[in-house]
Amino acid sequence: MKKILNATTLFLVLIASSIVSTSCTNLSPEKTFEIAALNSNLLSRFGSKEINEKLQSEAQVYDENQKKMIPSSYYDAFKYDITNLETRFQSIKDIAEDDDNKELLQASKDLFSYAIAKQKEGYLPIAKLKDEKASPEQIQKAISDFDASTQSEIDAKFAKLMNAAKAYVEKHNINAKIGV
Repeated sequence: MKKILNATTLFLVLIASSIVSTSCTNLSPEKTFEIAALNSNLLSRFGSKEINEKLQSEAQVYDENQKKMIPSSYYDAFKYDITNLETRFQSIKDIAEDDDNKELLQASKDLFSYAIAKQKEGYLPIAKLKDEKASPEQIQKAISDFDASTQSEIDAKFAKLMNAAKAYVEKHNINAKIGV
């Protein structure tokens, strides 16, 4: 009797675990769209717009101990923002890829990986210039050079994602407006 009870309990635990596991990895089309496409709004001001805006405001990072934003160097503030993008990127990579969402996920991953890499290569050195009190002309030249080397590529990756998102929204009848 005890063996049957143990076997039944084990069987029920396995079924429950399987259901929970499956439900966590199989996101609805709406949730997939939200994670893969809507997170790209974080990149909509990529380049000089975003850099200039951040350099005009006080540099801050979130202090976990104090549970609030605190003053920091520009370098640390930019690094903090990149870390947040990497967290969003990981949530995209965590979505199980299938034939239905493959184009959307690949376009999103391509955009995020490019943007993060370019922010590390470009934003961080510009932030360091600001922290080191470089001349405004030096900083603006670095920003202009950054835009010149990245803007057409980021625009192409953004357009590719928006086209994939539009097709995904139409296919799944998701109530969303895509600006392409």
